[in-house]
Amino acid sequence: MAATKPKGPAFLRAALSLLLVWSLASIPGAKPAWADDRDDAGLKSAAQAAADANEDVVAVLRTAAATGEDPNLALARYAQQLADGNAVHPAPLANALVPTRYYLTNLGQVTSVKFQNPWGSCWAFAAISALESSALKTQAPSADGSVFWSDPGSVEPRISGLTDAVDYSERALAWFAHERQIEALAGVQAGEGMIRQKTTLGTQMAGAAPWNAETEFTSGLSVAAESDVPYTYLTASGAPYVPDPQNGDLPWWNMVANPDGSVPEEPIAGSADARLQDWSVDASLRALAEVKVSGSMALPSPAKTSTTVVDGVSKTEYLGYDENATEAIKQVLMDVGGVSITYMADQSKPGSGSIVQGGSGEHFSYDNWCQYNGVDLKSDHGVTIVGWDDDYPAANFTGTVSGQPEGDGAWLVKNSWGSDAFFDARGYPGDKKHWGLEDADGNHTGFFWLSYYDRSISSPYAYEVSPITDYQHRYQYDYLGIAGAPTQDAVEGDAVLFANVFTAQGDEVLRAVSARTFARGETADVSVYLLDADDEHPTDGKLAAPMQSAAFDHAGYHEIALDQPVQLAEGQRFAVVESVRTITADGAPGGYLNLERCLDGELIAQISSEAMVGRAVANAGETYLTTDGEEWFTPAEYEDAVTEAQGGSALVHYGNAMIKAFTDDDPNPAPKPIGPGPVDPSPGDDPQRPGGFEPERVDFGNAQAKPLSRTGDDAMPVAGAVAVLALGALASVAAAAFAARRRREG
Repeated sequence: MAATKPKGPAFLRAALSLLLVWSLASIPGAKPAWADDRDDAGLKSAAQAAADANEDVVAVLRTAAATGEDPNLALARYAQQLADGNAVHPAPLANALVPTRYYLTNLGQVTSVKFQNPWGSCWAFAAISALESSALKTQAPSADGSVFWSDPGSVEPRISGLTDAVDYSERALAWFAHERQIEALAGVQAGEGMIRQKTTLGTQMAGAAPWNAETEFTSGLSVAAESDVPYTYLTASGAPYVPDPQNGDLPWWNMVANPDGSVPEEPIAGSADARLQDWSVDASLRALAEVKVSGSMALPSPAKTSTTVVDGVSKTEYLGYDENATEAIKQVLMDVGGVSITYMADQSKPGSGSIVQGGSGEHFSYDNWCQYNGVDLKSDHGVTIVGWDDDYPAANFTGTVSGQPEGDGAWLVKNSWGSDAFFDARGYPGDKKHWGLEDADGNHTGFFWLSYYDRSISSPYAYEVSPITDYQHRYQYDYLGIAGAPTQDAVEGDAVLFANVFTAQGDEVLRAVSARTFARGETADVSVYLLDADDEHPTDGKLAAPMQSAAFDHAGYHEIALDQPVQLAEGQRFAVVESVRTITADGAPGGYLNLERCLDGELIAQISSEAMVGRAVANAGETYLTTDGEEWFTPAEYEDAVTEAQGGSALVHYGNAMIKAFTDDDPNPAPKPIGPGPVDPSPGDDPQRPGGFEPERVDFGNAQAKPLSRTGDDAMPVAGAVAVLALGALASVAAAAFAARRRREG
């Protein structure tokens, strides 16, 4: 395992987040009536395991800040270590053989190189590029790649004249990944998500990570067309700014430099710097979806590292090159499409460092447009792998600090720093960066080679896509998803379960559910129960879909089609119950408690001022957990127990289970339930009863307005506060009625 500080046998090494995120003060949920006589041993054991994990996370953060490393990047690397170290087994290759060369560009499965300036939004460009590649591969799955096997030595990568037949909006993703959910789109989960404190109307365009992209994509959000949300700012009229170079208009990427020629981190007040303009995106556009993201693949990194924590101080070391990880990335390139990664570049964006024209930078050869970093175990930039060449010579990596890598082989990588063709097409040839490999005409293309052995490579990610018409409705609470924490705590045992309870909003058929795994080779077990008014726990109802298991080669978000679809009448409560099995550090079977979470604000404020704001919303009656299959508890109870185990310090706040449900309208509706609608046994803000406040359901292609729920924000509108009071009163009545019924029945 990655971290070596001794832990108890019930503990699976885990950590929290790539992102420095924090939660607004959570509102503790009342203790359910059915919890009065419960055995809390399992809850306390799980809480202690989480508390132990939190200690290591804090150590990683503090050490990074003390040594001048970006704590975000330190946690990114730590999360990668845990995912790779916790693998149940190496991911198998679907194809027995892969070619020595392979370029998605030659198959028409890569879009043209774009330009990220004036923002550090490389992560969004990398994710969108990977998603576009997957969409193109889906549209042309039979593209002829036989030449890569028959005569690979004759194939050179195509690096210019690429397609834009698929063009998704980087600005939509970058903006909304830093915006909380609103009532019109998320209903009772309003207020959940990430936010960056605004200093300008472009602040939200700043950096993030692959996990932010996954959360947006898999929630059916932020996959707008570039034509709907172009990468430019808004004019005073609210229209997208389209500069005319013939009129002397400045481009939308204009950044004003200091007198010495350097570009300041913050734009100069009153200048013509584009970062001072309005880059906001109307909230209604968040629900636009050009394609359905049905899966994510968090792949192993070829650069194996390990972090140890001793006496509150973390130390990272390089363990070696993982050839299996390289092969896994190759397989995904062939089967799925482009793979986004992070790595340590000579500069994190154009203008943030010096570009040496000819010769070499610290780790980059500008003669051969290739990089090998054999020093840094961290990253500062996001790009997209679009191909490989096993025979790329190690000798080409010359004149740098790191020297030559230990072997031949390199990835063909697409950057987001523009190309000569990009600036020519927009009428600004004078802005060319002249960056990247040259094509046959001598034009710089924005592509480069990255050695297989580069030690800074981390966070390889790919996305699976499917038709937007796959399902008509999506039920979900987990809008924060893994944006605040890309890894999970787990405890020992073979009955670790988590569940979400939804209420059918129409006569529908439940056809699929989602699951999130966190290491290679893990298995998800799924079952579905129909609940009535007497059912206290998710498994108390009628078993409607018997447990089915699905094993996954890679960590990530997965959608599982039910072997036995479930017919749902309008108003029917149903519970999706899951376990995601893994192996503890001692080799014992265990399971994750797949909850959203984010770090506490006071903790992060002590460590770094470069923080994002995260908030998890978990209303009563939505999510339940158990460590033994018998005694169930809620996220609020779990958070209270973890806080107690941490000596009363609330370092982490928890949200819902990461489970979604997918339904279609039922052409042959089931009979309606007879009698009064079920009342959730748990008190709280949202009793989740038919005829009351509904849980979240999104109709694909048609976002539905939902009622307001509490957000916990200090500046909540009066109408919102009234709604909260009404919900609280209604929940108290429901809880009292349930307790009275229990007394009568007892």
